[in-house]
Amino acid sequence: MPDINLCQICGEAAPPVDGHSGEIIGYRLLRDQWSDSPSFLDGNLHFSCLERSEEREAFHAEFVHLVQAGHEEISGLEKSHPPLTRMGLSMFPVFSGDECDIFQSGKADRWMLVSKTGPWFGFGLAQLRAIGSDEIPVSASEVTRYRLPVDLGDEVGTYGLSDLLEALGVAHRYADTTELARVEYRFVDYYAPKNLIDYVALAPLPFPEEARTFLAAHAKTYTPVTFDEEDA
Repeated sequence: MPDINLCQICGEAAPPVDGHSGEIIGYRLLRDQWSDSPSFLDGNLHFSCLERSEEREAFHAEFVHLVQAGHEEISGLEKSHPPLTRMGLSMFPVFSGDECDIFQSGKADRWMLVSKTGPWFGFGLAQLRAIGSDEIPVSASEVTRYRLPVDLGDEVGTYGLSDLLEALGVAHRYADTTELARVEYRFVDYYAPKNLIDYVALAPLPFPEEARTFLAAHAKTYTPVTFDEEDA
């Protein structure tokens, strides 16, 4: 079984960093375009690998469908398998440009930008407001837990993001040193027996200019989602 912590295209370490790499969780039942046998994608992807892949169009088509779908029945991996129920994200399109599409949730202040070349990232009200104020939107300050393929020792706590990626031999899969330096990386914890590292990576999100133009106008008219007390 493939290691979900590795890029499912190249097989190398793929610590998630918004705008540079992402994770597809197996229960989404997105077909694995890179597997030698019928299976569902479960693991991380380097966006640089995705953009160069010959399978990116097939991935993009199914991913965009998943973003918009609700609960739906899909066929099993083999003809003899029973159908499965897939849970989509139930978003609706609000923008389509030359470089990307943007989808919006009807239940929360959440959006998804999907590049025509495959990469994607989600964002929320804070990022929308940043664009509306002509600021640089950065990813949410959430702690990411990642299992390293090797033990990097206690020194891992002193690494910056570039150091970490260099130690894993995958810096070339991300961005150049100058761009990575713009990511505000913070080490949180490391559990050596399991090679588990916790970190925060506040990355400037790569919105194309066409998306920024649309979202700047969208921010002026958007009304945040509210919930009645009985729904809280």
